[in-house]
Amino acid sequence: MTSRETSDSLLKKIRAKRRRIATFVEKLEPHGVRLTNLSIVCGAIATVLTAGPAIGGKTLTDALGAVGPNSPSWRILCGAAAVLSLIATIATNLYKSHDVASRLAKAQACDAKLEGLEILVELGQLPDKEAVTRYDACISGIDFPILERGRRRRAPLLDSVNGSIDQPRPKQSVEDAFLCAGEVHGLESGLYLWLAVEVSGRIWPKEGRVSVAEDGSWNRTVFEDGAIDQFSLSLFVANTEGDRHIRNWFDICDRAGNYPELGKIPGTLRLARINGLRRSLEA
Repeated sequence: MTSRETSDSLLKKIRAKRRRIATFVEKLEPHGVRLTNLSIVCGAIATVLTAGPAIGGKTLTDALGAVGPNSPSWRILCGAAAVLSLIATIATNLYKSHDVASRLAKAQACDAKLEGLEILVELGQLPDKEAVTRYDACISGIDFPILERGRRRRAPLLDSVNGSIDQPRPKQSVEDAFLCAGEVHGLESGLYLWLAVEVSGRIWPKEGRVSVAEDGSWNRTVFEDGAIDQFSLSLFVANTEGDRHIRNWFDICDRAGNYPELGKIPGTLRLARINGLRRSLEA
C-alpha cells in the first residue's frame, strides 16, 4: 500500500474506534448516573424515615397510627427505611463493581488521544510507522469491551472495513475476462463485498458477491466486454440495504436485458479503486 492508502486506512480505523467509544460512553454514562442518583435518593429517604420519629416525636407517630414499639407506624417507618437503605447499598455496590467511573475515564481519555492522532494523520504530520505505533498505544489502555453486548446486536459499521485491490495494477491492459485479487479486513456478518466497473462516476456492479478467505484474501474473475475506453475497477463494501439494492438492480436488468449505470449506491462504501484500466482489443 502507498503512504496515502496507509494513512486513509488508519484514519478509517481511528474514526471507527472513536464511534465505538462514543456509543460506549453514551450507553454507560446514563447507567452510572442512574445508579448514583438511586443511591443518593434512597439513602436520603431512608435517613429521613429513620430520623422522622426522633424529630417529629409523638405527634408524628400519632399521626401515622397507634403508638408503641409494636405499632404499625413504627413497623412501616422501619421497614421502608430498611428497604430503601438496601436499594441504596445495592446501587452503590453495582456502581463500584462495574467500575463505571474508571471505565468512563479510560474511554474518554482514549477518545481525546485518538482525536489528536486523527488530526495529525489527516494533516500528514506523522510518518505512517509512528502513527500506527501511537494508535496501538492509545487503544492499549482499553482493557474492556468497548461495546457492551446486549440482546440487540449493533449494526456493523462500513467504516470498520479496510480493503485493497492488488491485481490488476493501475493502467494495466486487461482481457475481457481478467483476474482480480486483494485483501479485506474487518468484514463482519451482515456486510458484503462487491466489485464494480466505473467510468466517469457511473457504476456498473459485477455480478456475484466477492467471497473472502479466512486470511482476508479474496479473488474473483471479472468479465468486462462493454468498456471501450479507460475504466476503473472498484471494491465496495455494502450493508444489508446496499446489498439488496445491488441485487434488485441485477434482477430488474436481467429481466429487461439492459444494464443502465448506477450513481451513488446507498448503503455502500468504496474501499479501493484501480484507475486507468484498458481492455486489450487485439484480434
